[in-house]
Amino acid sequence: MTVCIQEPYHCEISPMERIWAQMKRGVAARNATFKLADVEVLLREEVGKVTAQHWANIVQHVINIETKFRGDGEASAHVQPIIIHLGEDDMDSDSDFSGIKFFEDV
Repeated sequence: MTVCIQEPYHCEISPMERIWAQMKRGVAARNATFKLADVEVLLREEVGKVTAQHWANIVQHVINIETKFRGDGEASAHVQPIIIHLGEDDMDSDSDFSGIKFFEDV
């Protein structure tokens, strides 16, 4: 068993988010009355349009995007690491925060 942990709501690599977005666009494009009962009918129609083949196509598309992300090391080569030294207090009166009152000072 392989567990795949992904960012929540990351629409580019989430098949469910992509399907949901397509259904919402379909409802929005056809919603003329803005009545809840009519929106429910439209949503049920959009759900009916989602077939197993549609899901398979979306999943394959997401796999292609993930493969591109994994292989795209060029972007991460230009990102400098962020290093935070814990326990160091280098804040002094000459810092950018000199005019700001912190909660401890109030």
